Amino acid sequence: MDQKTMVKQAFDFQKAALDNVYRNLVAMQDQAEKSVSLFLDRIPWMPEESRQIIMEWGNMYKKGRDDLKRVMDDGYDKMESYLVSTAEATQRAARQVQETGQKAAQQAQQTTRRASQQASRTASETRRAAAKSMEKQ
Repeated sequence: MDQKTMVKQAFDFQKAALDNVYRNLVAMQDQAEKSVSLFLDRIPWMPEESRQIIMEWGNMYKKGRDDLKRVMDDGYDKMESYLVSTAEATQRAARQVQETGQKAAQQAQQTTRRASQQASRTASETRRAAAKSMEKQ
């Protein structure tokens, strides 16, 4: 499994976990709102203005949680694009390093081959020179 896939899977897991927490929070707040609404409907002595203030309070909570969700989703989108681009850049860099290493190994082989050939020529020339030197004596 490549790095990009692993990062994406871990990121998706974290996002799904937070989305589940958010959905549970929404369910609890909606249930609490229903309970408060039923409670307020059964209290005849509470002024209508007070009921409206309490219901407005609930609406502010809804707006706050919706804003939080929107900010979290935007942050996750930005983080996901950053992580994916970073993983891709890391893979490109690793490939470049590997290619550079392969080129260096090929150049080292060529240099070794040339040095070996040069050493063979030098040894042959030295033997010939030594043989000529022996013949002159």
